Amino acid sequence: MKLLTSIVAAMTLMAAQATAGVEAMQNLQRPQAGQAADFSFGGKGGREFLLDGKAFQIRSGEIHPQRVPRSHWRHRIRAAKAMGLNTIAFYVFWNVLEQEDGSWDFSGRNDIGAFIDMCAEEGMWVLFRPGPYVCGEWDLGGLPTYLIRDEHTPLRYTGNPQFMAAQTRYLEKIAEVAVPRLCRNGGPILMVQLENEYGSYKSTHDEMAYIEWLKNFWEKKGAGPFYLSEGSSNHHLRFVPKGVAVGLDPADNAWQMTNALRIAPGVPVFSSETYPGWLRHWGEGNWTPSRNALNSVRWYMRDGVSFNLFVYHGGTSFGLTAGANSNADGSAFQPDLTSYDYGSPVGENGNLTQEYFEYRDIIKAALPAEVSLPEPVHPVAMEVPPFRPEKVADFAALRGICESTTYALPPTLESLGQNQGIGIYSATIPAGPTATLTCKAHDYALVYVGETFVGTLDRRHAQQQLQLPAREHPQQLKIVVDTFGHVNFGSYLEKDRKGLIGKVMLGDNEVQGWRVVRMPLKSVPEAAKKTGHVRGRECGALYRAELKLEGTPEDTFFDMTGWKKGYVWVNGHLLGRYWHIGPQERLYCPGEFLRRGSNTIEVLDMMMVTDVPPPISGKKERNMEVKKYTESLNNQWD
Repeated sequence: MKLLTSIVAAMTLMAAQATAGVEAMQNLQRPQAGQAADFSFGGKGGREFLLDGKAFQIRSGEIHPQRVPRSHWRHRIRAAKAMGLNTIAFYVFWNVLEQEDGSWDFSGRNDIGAFIDMCAEEGMWVLFRPGPYVCGEWDLGGLPTYLIRDEHTPLRYTGNPQFMAAQTRYLEKIAEVAVPRLCRNGGPILMVQLENEYGSYKSTHDEMAYIEWLKNFWEKKGAGPFYLSEGSSNHHLRFVPKGVAVGLDPADNAWQMTNALRIAPGVPVFSSETYPGWLRHWGEGNWTPSRNALNSVRWYMRDGVSFNLFVYHGGTSFGLTAGANSNADGSAFQPDLTSYDYGSPVGENGNLTQEYFEYRDIIKAALPAEVSLPEPVHPVAMEVPPFRPEKVADFAALRGICESTTYALPPTLESLGQNQGIGIYSATIPAGPTATLTCKAHDYALVYVGETFVGTLDRRHAQQQLQLPAREHPQQLKIVVDTFGHVNFGSYLEKDRKGLIGKVMLGDNEVQGWRVVRMPLKSVPEAAKKTGHVRGRECGALYRAELKLEGTPEDTFFDMTGWKKGYVWVNGHLLGRYWHIGPQERLYCPGEFLRRGSNTIEVLDMMMVTDVPPPISGKKERNMEVKKYTESLNNQWD
């Protein structure tokens, strides 16, 4: 008992030495335009963050500008400031910056430099998280899918020259944005994060050399100091270079910091991801906030521990940017929702939750008496009366006007240069009795023999077989594969491919001679004319409505209750996916996607066949009901 007591006392003392104390909260310095600041490590044992030589507490909230309408950036930053935070952390998603033709798009939500400048204008520091890999429940963790066009592609590895060349090209571009905005150069960036949770990758080629390469790259650009975000075990912290601060994902209490303090001497340790909620997958329960994070923030504010709320505001994974999770072997596939609400203090459309004000009260009470927090502003949203789209074209008509090619064996969509979307695979199968079709469809497939709909294959449930009916004559086998985002966490992201994967077997015989029709869904599939009828028994149709709006449009949530599974475009902007299995039933539409007067709403539903679909309406809030409970895992590392 005495030995245990001694160990507990030693661990508590060690954890206490990681905190700067309440004096760190006395440093209220904010970025000043063009005025350089010195951010460094020092103090007791080198464990403190120092800003211009004084202890400094990082109170950060994570916002991803590429998930937030640009017109709302300032509101979200100001809400963070009003909550008592002094820093904004954010990931950069490489795969929406680099375009297929090799060009770069830094416009709109991708204008990272403008977002950093806005943080500075609002008196907020920045933790810069450029990856290249970031996870973030984002398609392939932010990496471009051209990197996995080939069957075997080791990622995050110095031994892969293709990956390293692409990574260097990306980092050179992002450094052009970041380096002039480092605090030492008069900007708000305090630290650059080197990669993300590399200790959790668990590939066969993990190496310290990769992290050292990234550190060396940024040092040559004049950046520093740096940090890494990792779990708190020996396994997760084995790739932390000397002199790099340790961010724990999360540090909920002093106990989780002790191992990091042993492994990483002489640098600060802080909570780089404290989770006020958790991610959600299709078919799970609704978003729920975590009360644990409130207790953690009480501790941080009591002892001066630096922290980052991940995420303070989640936003939306517009278009096809939402990722997925799976086991290391690709099983237990879990695709993420379009919404990235996360149960955050600031909800998907910027709504301020009850928890927001609880965090604000905790932080405000611990700050110096002279600190006066600005009053937060609630966002504006609008209702849209119900409207009913009309059917424009059956899915078969859309398929007939899309590009197609022929192959001996079914190729993956990545090998064809397509990221996600839809792939329609067809081949001729011979006459014969009832037989078992065996195929691996990533991620959701509708199977037809001739015009007969046979059934679906859902990767979430590891479904890879269907019984095909007897055939008196040769028939066309058609497999319509609808995709979700690529796996974004763990080493399986090197192997995750979309479409039909490997051989397709009919009984003991391999099916060959495949025609592939591709529908990338970057824009609405064009349809030459309204067909007005269903062709055979094929599911799916494109629907369109012209929505008239008076006055200046505000944000809304389009309610897709009654629809089945598909995609919604508003004036050409792909909002994302919906699916009747929930929990998300409403798609967030920013006011900036809408316009006064006529607006075109288009819906591609993969399962609907009716000429008279359900009405759609606009709501002021996301659907809040909890039909089932899903636990907030709080990044429980294995």
